Amino acid sequence: MTCSVAKGELTMSKVPPYHTNSVEYPPRERNVYHDHDDCPDGKRIKAWHKELGDAGRPRCDACIRLG
Repeated sequence: MTCSVAKGELTMSKVPPYHTNSVEYPPRERNVYHDHDDCPDGKRIKAWHKELGDAGRPRCDACIRLG
C-alpha cells in the first residue's frame, strides 16, 4: 500500500478491483465493485468474501469519491 499527501490530506492508494457475492452484505455493497483500500464499504467485506475483479458491476460511490 502506498500513501501520498495532497493539500495536507493523507490519501490512500487504489487496489485491484474486488467485489463480493456473499449475501451477508446488503445489495448496496454487493452490487458494486471496490478499488480503493480506504473505502468504508469495501473495508467491511471480510477477506474470505472478497473476489477479484469488477464482475461487470459499477464502481462504488465511496470509491469514486475517494479518487
